[in-house]
Amino acid sequence: MSGYEITWNGVSSTTIPELVCGKVTRKLVGAHRGSFVDIPGRAGSHYFPEERGRRSISIECFVLDPTSTFPTGRRDAVTAVADWVDVNRECRLIMGDQPDVFYNAVLSTAPDVDEWRETGIFDLEFEAEPYSYDLNVTTYLNSMVSGVEESYDFGLTTATFPIIEVTPTNNTSAFGFSIAVGDTTLVYAPTIATGDTVNINGLGMAVLAGTSNDVNVTGAYDPIDMLMSGVTGEFPVLLPDVNNFTITALGGTATEFDVNFIYRKRYRK
Repeated sequence: MSGYEITWNGVSSTTIPELVCGKVTRKLVGAHRGSFVDIPGRAGSHYFPEERGRRSISIECFVLDPTSTFPTGRRDAVTAVADWVDVNRECRLIMGDQPDVFYNAVLSTAPDVDEWRETGIFDLEFEAEPYSYDLNVTTYLNSMVSGVEESYDFGLTTATFPIIEVTPTNNTSAFGFSIAVGDTTLVYAPTIATGDTVNINGLGMAVLAGTSNDVNVTGAYDPIDMLMSGVTGEFPVLLPDVNNFTITALGGTATEFDVNFIYRKRYRK
């Protein structure tokens, strides 16, 4: 008998042949986290909105008795499931009905195994971030001229946090630059030489030198290269579906830049 393949912390459920993962149930959106404050003399209350909380994911499972030594064989298989799920940190959860995305999740409740005849039945309950993430990193590299606005469809259904690499490509240097993405503008004032790269980390809300990225996007992050002095403007930088963006040199001789957007798509699915 087969069911969905569930990959948890990089290990597939198929490594336990007796385990069958069936029905998957998800909350449509993350939990409500806003607050209501009663105000004297006013009917009802005032609502203070907040970003969505975590989503609940439930997977119905059962373990078949693999041997004639009932119930010893099944109990060994259940123990193997316990070894598999017992991870005390947030990990990637990938489910076979949506194998192209992952959730950052934790096992929220230890399952109760209901032993009934030939099967051990239980639910795996996870709490995950409100959005799922694409397994693949998306990159958009664009050569830009200072002060010229451009637009691009990033293919998003919900906003996400990018890493933006900015590299002057002509003449000798730029005395800093400003970059506007949608409604957000960030200014990097120190001089940047042609061929050097400044990394704007939307996830970490930091500006770095060199090729530092973010573990949630590319697996690399080096805080030693952080360069927040001389940085002004707004964080976080977000990418909505279609975005206008402009880079402007703040003096110096460089007038052309390579701007590289690196991001994981986020979904509500």
